[in-house]
Amino acid sequence: MNLSTTPSIRSTERIGQVATSVESHRRSPDTASIRILDDDSLLHVFYFYRPFLLGEDQSDDTRIFGGEGEWALGRWWYTLAHVCQRWRNVILGSASYLGLSLVCTKGTPVADMLAHSPPLPLLIDHYFDSHNISAEDEEGIILALKQRDRVRRVRLMMPPTNLQNLFAVMDEEYPILEYLVIWNWMDEDWTSLTPPETLQIPHLRHLTLVGFALPMRSRLLTTATGLVTLCLFMYDPSTYFHPNTLLHWLSSMPQLKVVAILFLFAVPNCDVEMQLTC
Repeated sequence: MNLSTTPSIRSTERIGQVATSVESHRRSPDTASIRILDDDSLLHVFYFYRPFLLGEDQSDDTRIFGGEGEWALGRWWYTLAHVCQRWRNVILGSASYLGLSLVCTKGTPVADMLAHSPPLPLLIDHYFDSHNISAEDEEGIILALKQRDRVRRVRLMMPPTNLQNLFAVMDEEYPILEYLVIWNWMDEDWTSLTPPETLQIPHLRHLTLVGFALPMRSRLLTTATGLVTLCLFMYDPSTYFHPNTLLHWLSSMPQLKVVAILFLFAVPNCDVEMQLTC
């Protein structure tokens, strides 16, 4: 007889204990309790619990602006992580798989959040009701933007004076930034802004800019070769660019699937046709 396949007395006792435990669960009214799930099963439950953050279930017109809801939904895991130590370990132990992030929105105490939270990627969302930015919120956004190695997604809608203050710190590379939506909000007179010349986002996948001028050799576009979505909305005639400039940008974006270029001023068709043949 092969001793390696013969259960010991202690092993037999364990098998009996497991069988008794299973039978107890079968008879218990708490059989369906989530406590009987193993860690892998819990992880799958948490994975499918994640909300849509970027308008994945909405129309193209909505998705190009990051969805119609606030990104505060990115805090979906906060409460779950405080249920018990086991859940916290499962969630934080699979942070990348679950796409965990810390969310910076209106009223977020960013300094405290950064000091007392795990070093997770950051989502910065000041898009809805952001026409009047408080000094505290602007300071918080700047503090978050300085964490360049952690910023994953940014969505901003605010007046040009506030954007200029933010651009002062957005002058380097953001290595993990994937999603950038910036709306230069103005009530009447449209004064276009230019993104920082040294801003580089090599892993950018989605870019939507409203009310900006882009020089032909903008590093923002020349380094974002992995773009999947590119949306540019121009309000000022001074922001008009030669169609061949657009072709130059697009030629370095082999993964591009969605392109929307909107000039909200008169562009003679004959000029466009002539320039495209140059």
